[in-house]
Amino acid sequence: MLGLQQRLRRDKLYKDYLLITLGCYFGLRIGDLLSLKWVDILYKEDFTLTEQKTKKNRVITINRNVTEALIVCSTELKIKEPHILSGYIFANRWGDKMTVSYINKRLKFLSSKYQIKLKNPSSHTLRKTFGKRVFESDDRSERALVYLSEIFSHNSISTTRKYIGITQEKINNIYLNL
Repeated sequence: MLGLQQRLRRDKLYKDYLLITLGCYFGLRIGDLLSLKWVDILYKEDFTLTEQKTKKNRVITINRNVTEALIVCSTELKIKEPHILSGYIFANRWGDKMTVSYINKRLKFLSSKYQIKLKNPSSHTLRKTFGKRVFESDDRSERALVYLSEIFSHNSISTTRKYIGITQEKINNIYLNL
């Protein structure tokens, strides 16, 4: 999904570019992602979010890649008026937040258009991509699974393994290596 970012930016699909970027770098559930407003995260180093599902507060640090995407998109989309800054990042043409259904259709369209090979592209793909990236960036360690389990509010590491597809990946390899 992250290779898709550069293509979306190149093609000036800034909302899509930002959706993929924030989804893959924040690891939020789609409802929490769609609730973000420009004023919450633009020009900030971090922000605190109360997750809708768990009601837990989560502090998210905004790294340089996200900051760059936010600046590019806010500039290109001309986000400077106070009423726009206080609006949803992922707003429809009426200013309401986009729906999960719309996001899922959009991700299916984008994966088809850009030939991204995914079995069932959906908003959940973004969160799972975040998890896979964290796991792989820490050399597929148990420590990464512990962190992810905490971030995702999972009850166990085995749930996290299943969630990001590690268990199925290992089972597939067993069959392939026979």
